[in-house]
Amino acid sequence: MNTLITLVVILLQFVAGQLLGFTSAYALGIGNGWELVVIPVGNTLGVWSVGAIAARLRGTFTPRQSIIRLIGTSIGSAIGVAAILLTPPIGFVQVLFPLAGAILGYYLASVWNG
Repeated sequence: MNTLITLVVILLQFVAGQLLGFTSAYALGIGNGWELVVIPVGNTLGVWSVGAIAARLRGTFTPRQSIIRLIGTSIGSAIGVAAILLTPPIGFVQVLFPLAGAILGYYLASVWNG
């Protein structure tokens, strides 16, 4: 059952991250390089907030763990932006790099939680 809940949370994190990241940048018409700031910030907030809400509902929320996961999500999203800048243009899939980095960063941050 825990695996199913985790998969649902990851799916919700993906949707929220995409909505807050790419969709907000697209709807506001942000471009000229600023999308490389707006999209990762939206991805980070979407992924982290859904994870924090899920932790609160499951009764596993702690402020220390939440801050560590926010930092991990931010770093993962920044790595996704670096991947965009370092790879040749390959199309729309590059928009997903910061989102994938944010999700990975969120879950890998628990390694440093101790």
